[in-house]
Amino acid sequence: METDPGLARERLVAAVAEAAVTELRPVAERTALDGVPPAHLDELARRGAYGLVGYEPSRGSGCTHDQVVREVHEILSAVDPSTWFVYTQHFAMVKALTKTDNTELRERWLPELVAGGRHATAGFAYLRHPSPPVTAEQVEGGWRLRGRMPWVTGWTITDTAILGAVTPDDRALFARVDSGPEARNGLVAVDSPPLWAMGGTHTTAVEVRDVLVPHEDVISLEPRQDWALAYDTENANAHPAVFGHLRAAVDLLLAAAPRAGAAYETLAHRLAEQAARLRTEAYALRDELPPDKELTARTEIRAAALDLGVRAATACVAATGGRAVQYGDTAGRLAREALFHLIQAQTPQLREATAGVTLSGI
Repeated sequence: METDPGLARERLVAAVAEAAVTELRPVAERTALDGVPPAHLDELARRGAYGLVGYEPSRGSGCTHDQVVREVHEILSAVDPSTWFVYTQHFAMVKALTKTDNTELRERWLPELVAGGRHATAGFAYLRHPSPPVTAEQVEGGWRLRGRMPWVTGWTITDTAILGAVTPDDRALFARVDSGPEARNGLVAVDSPPLWAMGGTHTTAVEVRDVLVPHEDVISLEPRQDWALAYDTENANAHPAVFGHLRAAVDLLLAAAPRAGAAYETLAHRLAEQAARLRTEAYALRDELPPDKELTARTEIRAAALDLGVRAATACVAATGGRAVQYGDTAGRLAREALFHLIQAQTPQLREATAGVTLSGI
C-alpha cells in the first residue's frame, strides 16, 4: 500500500507527506489527547493543502486530480487522524461554494478558504435523519434557524461553517455562518458526552438559537430527498481515510513483530495485501464508472474495508499488550479509530452491509 513513486513526486503529495512526517507524526498521540492545535491547520495551509479541491497535477506526471486527493487523505489519516478529520471538514464549505449559484458569496469567501486564510467546518449530516434536529423558517431578509447540531468538529479553531437545516416544505437549506470564538450569532456550544474516539477533534454539540441567516449567506436550497440521494451515492464509496488507517495498522504490526512474534509480520503482509486489493477495487469503481453505478458493490467493498480495519486494529492491540488500553498508546488509538470509521458518514445501506460482512465471518 505504499505511495506510487510517480504520485509521491507530485508536489502537493510531497508537501503534505513532509508536513505529516516532520510536524504531525512526532506529536500525534499528544494531539489525540490534547486536541488539534491551530498551528497544524496553518501548516497544511502553508504547504498548499487547502487548495486540494482545485489542484491540478503537474503536466506529464501521469497523475490524476482524484489520485492526488485520495493520497493526501490517506497520508494524513495514517499519521494524524485528529488533524485529518478537522482538515477534511473544511472542504464541505469549499465544495459547496464551487457549485453555488450565489456568485457574490463564492467570490467573497472561496479565495480565503482555498488559500487557508480561513478555516471552515460543517454541520449537516443530521439532515439524513427522518426528523432533522435543525429547522429553517423563512423571515424577512432571510431565514431563522433553530435546533441542535449533535456534533460540530473543529469548534473554537475554525472561523466559519456550512450549516444545514430543513424547511417546512422539506427542502435542505445550506448556509454560511460565522463559527469562530468571537461569533455572537446564536450558535452556542453545550455540554455533551466526551468522545472516546477522535476526542482530539474539538467536536461538540452546538445549539442553534434563532440564528438569522441573510439571503446573501445562503449557499443552496434543494429538495432534501435529492440531497439525501446524493449523500448516499457519494458515501457508498470506501473512504481513503480507511486505507490510511490500514497503512498505520500494518506499519505498527511490522514494528511490533520482533517482540510480539513472527506471526505478526506474516499477518501484517496479509493485511496489506487484502487492503491493497480492496483499495484497487474501490478506486477502480470511482474512476471507471459513473457515480450512480454499482452502488451495491461499492458499499460492500466499503464495508469489507471497514471490517478489515477493525481486525487490523485488534491485531495491533494484541501485539502491543496491556499498555494498549492506556490513552496515549498508538494501538489503542487505532482500535478506537477503527470503530469511528464504521459510523463516519454512515448510510442505511452501509449499516446493512456491515452486518452482512460480520455475519459472513461467524
